Order: sequence, then structure tokens, then C-alpha cells
Amino acid sequence: MKSYHQHTAYTRGGLGGHFMDHANQPWPFKRYQDLEARSLAQPELNEAPFWPLALAWPPPPWPKAPALAEADLSALLWLAAGLNAQLGSGIYLRAPASAGALYPAELYMASQGLEFLDDGLWHFAPDALGLDLLRPGAPAGSLARALGGQPRGLALVISGIYWRSLWKYRTRAWRYCLLDAGHMLANLELAAAAAGLDQELHLEFADGSLADLLGLDPDREAPLAALWVGPRLEASASHAPEGGWQPPAEQALSKKEGSDPAILQAREAGVLDKPRPEPVWPQPVPPARALKLAPVPPAEGPGLAPVIAARRSRRNFLQEPINPNEAALLLAGALPAAAACRARVLLHGQEGLDTGLYEYHPGEMALEPLEAGDRRRRLGEASLGQLWVGQAALSLVLWADLGAMEDQAGPRAYRQAMLAAGRIGQRLYLAATALGLGCCGVGAFFDEEVAQVADLPPGASPLYVMSCGAVKGGLGG
Repeated sequence: MKSYHQHTAYTRGGLGGHFMDHANQPWPFKRYQDLEARSLAQPELNEAPFWPLALAWPPPPWPKAPALAEADLSALLWLAAGLNAQLGSGIYLRAPASAGALYPAELYMASQGLEFLDDGLWHFAPDALGLDLLRPGAPAGSLARALGGQPRGLALVISGIYWRSLWKYRTRAWRYCLLDAGHMLANLELAAAAAGLDQELHLEFADGSLADLLGLDPDREAPLAALWVGPRLEASASHAPEGGWQPPAEQALSKKEGSDPAILQAREAGVLDKPRPEPVWPQPVPPARALKLAPVPPAEGPGLAPVIAARRSRRNFLQEPINPNEAALLLAGALPAAAACRARVLLHGQEGLDTGLYEYHPGEMALEPLEAGDRRRRLGEASLGQLWVGQAALSLVLWADLGAMEDQAGPRAYRQAMLAAGRIGQRLYLAATALGLGCCGVGAFFDEEVAQVADLPPGASPLYVMSCGAVKGGLGG
């Protein structure tokens, strides 16, 4: 909804103060009062290569993946949403990026017909590397009615818990819930491909039906994205889960949970009663003067698993330009195909890739020059004065004409745009990591100033800022 995005725009001098009650900070792990997680086998991380998966859309199933076993499913879930580091402060970091390390996104799974796992609806518990059985029974038929498409043996659903982000970011938290869900979705898609699984994305599902199946209270937690993976099932093999089910009681996230009517209104505005086809967003044709890029991945590129494990937010950028092949790989890895948002690119280039402002056209892998000159410092100033943004060799300003999108697809389009921005952001993180570069996302910025720096067209809104480049000490620094 464009109105929500405008309502939550930051303006210089208009932020005010905000006290964060650390004694009431929400717990980052969802737990149920009377459920004990079923432990999964240790992840079997295979050697699926990063670049062949990242440069195609959707990510193709890795042909050398073994038949799915429990250790492979464990790897898929760990790569999508697992814990991969712990800071000295005790904070756990996870595979997908998260604003403020608050992790509002949760991951659920529906299984049917797997030899090593009972049929049912499950919640992934990353702190235990296990699964909470929420609802026994064969769920594929019920899920198909909520998601659309033909049922498969596995479905994965990403949700967002508002309070985790609301605690810090107040009304702007709906933006972060959607961006963080997009981060996890990017990892999930790549992890499913690495496991050799075909996949089918569903963002236009029936919200109420899906929330009811998972036992979610939409005033606290909403389903945001879903992925069918693996072989299709015959319709006759799909049965409803056991009846007479009550959602298991959850442990409280904090002493007192907050809410925000603007977030609930924005979510409600995009609700669908039944699934519908994914929108096809129109894309402009690049002009003849656009620079055609030809990304050439390294001959001995890294595997997906070590790239995801090594990904961190790094922003101690060096004032070094980026070469054309690095820029091409970063852009093609982040945006392998047209998406529900678009990208302005601020470059500090070399070797024929001039420093300046560009529009990226993913379908043709082309950079359209808009204006020569270095705008990076201005972007840092517009990013709440985070001047490290101005040091980065390449920055994306992800943007959309939210009004035009809403005219095409209704208020649900806002979710599409923000999820796409988060997915692109996570993929840029991974592409930068694969090249030994640093990367960091910025969700907090003066909206109108960023729009001016990126020279966005009238009516367009910035959604997310991503910066990457060489960092001091490399990825070990």
C-alpha cells in the first residue's frame, strides 16, 4: 500500500526519540509450551556450486544432488534459516540477514509421503535444529487449496511476527518484516535447488486459510511467502490433516507484546480470500545506449553452502573502484530476472565502466547510463548519515512505482515489491560474499532524499538500499 509506505517515510528532523525497553525485548525463537522439537539429523551439506544456481531464474535443481534424505532436508532448513554464528554478546546470527538481528521471519513446513518423516505440519526450530509437530496428518490437499498449484510432497511457508521488529522500528516494522521474509526466501529457493528439488513460488495465496492451517493469529503473525518443492502428488493422495485440532499454545515473546494499528491495517489491506496467479510486472526496454554486461563467474567458484555460512553484514568499505566483471556478477546474481521492483545503481567504476548513476535492466543484463559523476556520498547522507554507504563501490537503490503496481494488482502488490527487494538484497549479500566482497543493507533512510539521489521518476518510492565493495582485511577482517 503506497499510503502505508508514505506514512512510514523518514524525514530529516522528523524522527524524534524512541526508547527501546531492553528488559522487554522479544525473544528471537518461537517456542511452544507443550511441544518438544523432533531433532533432525546433522545437515549433510553437499557441493552444489553457487554461481550456476544464482545466475538462473528460478534456481535450477542441482543435477548431482542425491535423493532427499533426512540429513539433506536438515541441510535445506539450515541453509534457509539456521543458526550459523554467535557473537560475543551472546546474540545468534542466522543464515538470512535481518534488520537489527531481530529475526521476525519464521519457517514452517508441510510434509507428505517422506520415508523419514511423518506426514504433518511442522515449525522449524533453528535453536534446536529440529521440527515442532503442529498438526499430524497429510496436509498437501488443504495446502493446495490455500496456495494454489498442484500439491507436492514438501511445502515451506515463511511468516513474519510483527512484534519482533515493532519493538525497535515502530510503525515502519511492516517494511522490515517483508524485507526479512524476502531474505529468507532467497536462501530457501537456493537451498531447495541445491537439494535437487524443483520449486514453485506462491505469493498470491489465501491468507486466512493458510494462517488457519498453521495455527497463526494474523494480528500477531502473518504468512508471507510459500514454496512448493519436490515431486508433485496425485490429487487422490492428498487428504486433510486430522480434525478437531487446536493450535498449540506458544510461549510469550516478552513480558508485554505491543501492536500497531497501522501495521495491522496495511496487512489486512493486502489479504486475499483465494489464491490467484502471480502478477507479471511490466518492464521497460533498455535504450540502445545501454551497456551490455557479460558476467563470467570464476572457473573454481565456491559452493552455495560455504557462501551462505560466510555471509555477514560488512561495511568497513575501502575506497576502491569495482571492475566490470565484478559489477556484472553482483547485478546478475542479485537480479537474474525481472522482479516486482527495479534497481538504480550507483557505481565507482573502472576499465570502461564509468562512475555514475545507472538503471539496471535484468532481462538483458544491461546498465542504462543516467548521469555521470559520483553520488555515493549523497546517498550516505540520505541513509541517516551512514557515511560508510558513500565508501562502497556499488550501491543499489531498489525502488517501485507503488501506485502503478497497486492499480495493476491491488494492495497485495506492496507485499510483492518489498519481498522482491528483500530477496534481491539477500542475493546481493551472497554474490558479494562469493566474490570476497563486503555487503550491507540499509532499511532506514530519508525516503525523499534517497529518491532524489537516485533520480527516481515521479511517483516512485525507494524500498531498500544495498551497498557492497572491497572491505578492510577482506572477509576475515
